[in-house]
Amino acid sequence: MFDTIIIGGGPASLSAAIYLKNANKNVLIIEKEVPGGKILKTEKITNYLGFIEEDASLLAYKMYEQTQKLNIPINIEKAIDVEDNDNEKTVITDKNTYKAKTIIIACGRTQKKLGIQNEDKLYGKGVSYCTKCDASLYKDKVVGIISNNKDDVLYLSNIAKKVIFINYSKKDVNFDNDNIEVINNEKVIKINEKNDIIKSITLSSNKEYEISCLFIETGYTPNIDFIKKLNIETKNNYIITDENMKTNINGIYAAGDIVYKKVYQIINAASEGMVAALSIVKDLK
Repeated sequence: MFDTIIIGGGPASLSAAIYLKNANKNVLIIEKEVPGGKILKTEKITNYLGFIEEDASLLAYKMYEQTQKLNIPINIEKAIDVEDNDNEKTVITDKNTYKAKTIIIACGRTQKKLGIQNEDKLYGKGVSYCTKCDASLYKDKVVGIISNNKDDVLYLSNIAKKVIFINYSKKDVNFDNDNIEVINNEKVIKINEKNDIIKSITLSSNKEYEISCLFIETGYTPNIDFIKKLNIETKNNYIITDENMKTNINGIYAAGDIVYKKVYQIINAASEGMVAALSIVKDLK
C-alpha cells in the first residue's frame, strides 16, 4: 500500500510528489499521457519565477527529471475509478488496481475547443488557450482572440500591437481602446498556416486577417468524471478544498487546475501541490 497516490502529472502533482518523497513517504504518480501537463502544450514560459524565458517542454522535463532523481514512480495509466474505504483508498486504472492511505487529485482540466480547421495542429504553434500564460510572447504583434471575457481582451490590448476580437456572443461588444478591433456576427472557419506556424485566420465572410496568435478562451472542463460517485464537493465541476487542499472526504486532497479558485497558473499549481503534500505528512503522523 502506498502512503499517497497522485492522479495527474502536471506541476501540482510533481511538486506534491517531491515534497512527499523528501518526507520519506511512499508515493506513486498515475498519469494517462506524459508528465508535464498543459505546460507541454505551450511554446515558451516567461512568467515563472527564476526563468526569464524557458522552452516549455524543457521546463516540464526538468520537473520530471527532479522526480526521477528521487526515484518517484510514474505509471502511464488512465485512472477510471476511485473508491473510498475510510483509511484505505483504491485507485482503479485501465491496467491495474492500487491501494493507498491518501490520494491527491491533480489531473487538471481540458480546454473547450471550437473544432476550427487546423486548431489542433497549430496548438502551441500560434494557437493558445491561456491569455495570461502566453500574451507576453506576442508583445507588439497583431493577435486574435475568441473569448467570453472582456477582461481577456483588455489584458491583451496592453501587450499586443493590435487585438482582433472575434465576438461569438449574440450581443455586440465595443471597446474604447484604439488597438482593439471588434468583429461582430462572424466565426473563424479556418486557421491558416505557413511552415507549421499560424499565419492568419479566415472568417465566415471569407475575410482573412493576418495574426501571430489566436487566443481561444471559451472555458475549460475539469477532468472529474472518474470521481463523480465519490460525491466530492464541487462548484462548477471544480473541486472545492480548504486552505490545506483537503476535500470534504477524509484522506482525499486536490491541487492544481482541477481546484475551484480565481487564478490558474503554474506557480500556484506547484504551491498547492506542496501544501497538499505537507498536509498529508502531518495527517499521516
